[in-house]
This record gives sequence, structure tokens and C-alpha cells, in this order.
Amino acid sequence: MIAATSVTSLVFAAISISAAATLAYLVATDTRRSRPVDGAAQFRRHLNALSDDSREHLREQIRIAREQRQGRQA
Repeated sequence: MIAATSVTSLVFAAISISAAATLAYLVATDTRRSRPVDGAAQFRRHLNALSDDSREHLREQIRIAREQRQGRQA
């Protein structure tokens, strides 16, 4: 009985140690949050994405798709 209890304790201890090591590794390698977010730069990127110049290729694709649809309907 005592031997079974000690084996069970060793198994749970090994699981706990491996889980703690995995967690420590994941925390140490998490580089996504190491860079501070520059709110002003993020806002400028957002505004640039909404500008007419950045959406020109989308308008071109819509025009081509519209012409293709009209070509099939005619």
C-alpha cells in the first residue's frame, strides 16, 4: 500500500514539474507583448489603410468583376 502511494506521488510530482517547466518556457518565449504599442503610429496606419490610394486596387478589382459580369449577361 505504501509503495503504491509513493509511486502515485512520484507520478503526480513528475506531471507537476513538467507542467511548470512548460509554463515557464511559454512565458519566457512569449515575445508578442515585449514591444510597447505606439497608439499614434497604429492610428496613422489605420488612416492610411482607409485612404483612397490604398483602396485603389480594390476599386480596380470591382471594376474588372463588374465588366466580366456585364460581358456574361450580354
